[in-house]
Amino acid sequence: MAAVAASDPSHPSQPERCSVPRLRGADTVFLPAVFFFAATLLALLPFPTAFWIWSTIKLLCWGLVVSAIRPRFAVLLLAFAVPAVLYDFIVGQSSLLAASLLGAILLTLDKRPIVSGFLIALLIFKPQYGVLLPLVLIATGRWTVFITASLVIPLFMLLTGLTFGWDTFEGFREAAIFATTQFHLTGTLAWYKLQSVYGVLRFAGFGYGSAIALHVAVAAAAALWMLIIWRRNVSFAVKAASLLVATLLVSPYFAIYDTALLALALIFLMNAPMAEHGSLLSNRSELRIGFGVLVLAGFTYPVALVPVGPFMCATLIAMIWMRCRQPGVKSDLAYG
Repeated sequence: MAAVAASDPSHPSQPERCSVPRLRGADTVFLPAVFFFAATLLALLPFPTAFWIWSTIKLLCWGLVVSAIRPRFAVLLLAFAVPAVLYDFIVGQSSLLAASLLGAILLTLDKRPIVSGFLIALLIFKPQYGVLLPLVLIATGRWTVFITASLVIPLFMLLTGLTFGWDTFEGFREAAIFATTQFHLTGTLAWYKLQSVYGVLRFAGFGYGSAIALHVAVAAAAALWMLIIWRRNVSFAVKAASLLVATLLVSPYFAIYDTALLALALIFLMNAPMAEHGSLLSNRSELRIGFGVLVLAGFTYPVALVPVGPFMCATLIAMIWMRCRQPGVKSDLAYG
């Protein structure tokens, strides 16, 4: 059967795949079973047709979200120029769609909370992208979004079980265990492909215990830093950027195509006001450096074969820190 769906992280050069509609727990499925609602429709088509439809949908969603954040043609060109978009397109991944969903969630967070909660429920096909959202919603008292997502997610899971069988959840659990064992412990997946703090440490020769301990420490610090920013009186654009960056730092497994989140963070930062005085760099110079780092590091990765993700994240953290320390910057609502 043709398919464009659940990815196999051990072979990131291959398109994503799934088996539909009858699945058994022994099948290897690297995305939660709710994704089969999309994958089943694509699997009914010839592979080339399914691939191009899937790619078109992703790129369209990406373009719409980028335009909603910053409606400038030049910004749209920059958003499509980052290497993460190319890598996601080539291998038929789902990261670009997940990044678009997360951007849409942030855009609708305040002005359309029910829509935002529904979008969070859709994001469960890529759960590592939404791991920090409950913390933000609780810490900032956005209860309408939280309750909506809490009601819709079980509904999606119920519909998935009734449609595709309850053993699909067991299949995902087994796949998650397999991925953790093969890709995080044994090194079946080359360490340089893990664009995380954990990947950098394993690439540098650290053992599993020390690498995962240091990664957890960095992840906890990133989550705390993000929550502090969300509780401060700063621009919503800065808050959104901090969530996007921290999301990548929290996960021990993310690939080069997941760095599209950082491009989205930079586009949000374009809307963040910056004081005319007291900054070492102008707003435009700072953003040029940010996009330059994403492009240079992104295209260096397949040549140098080293993890570049944490370096990208560190660059954006420095930019966010510079925005947070500017005086006279007020908070605002999401502009969706």
